Amino acid sequence: MCFRPVTVKKREVKCPKCQENNPMPLSIESALSEIWGNEGGKEILEKHCSAMTGDPRFKSAMNMTLKQVRPMSGGKITQEIYDLVASELNQLPKPGCKSCGETLPAA
Repeated sequence: MCFRPVTVKKREVKCPKCQENNPMPLSIESALSEIWGNEGGKEILEKHCSAMTGDPRFKSAMNMTLKQVRPMSGGKITQEIYDLVASELNQLPKPGCKSCGETLPAA
């Protein structure tokens, strides 16, 4: 795998109740650092992408999404794995607003 530095725009969502900006709930479009920083997300990556997470170059890909890393994985991240990770990330509990606690929309 060869990783080149890529910047992922920080994704935010407005709270429907208080209009404060909050980080988006985890999804397949999240940066690997966001997923890795969440206990449930980390478990999902370790379960389905252990070849990637065990690679010493994994740290240099933290600002990338799984979609961006996939072509560089040498076929280790298949469409099936990609879809499983996406599905399991969508099943994680959605965080509440950091200001008022309101449940945040997924998109």
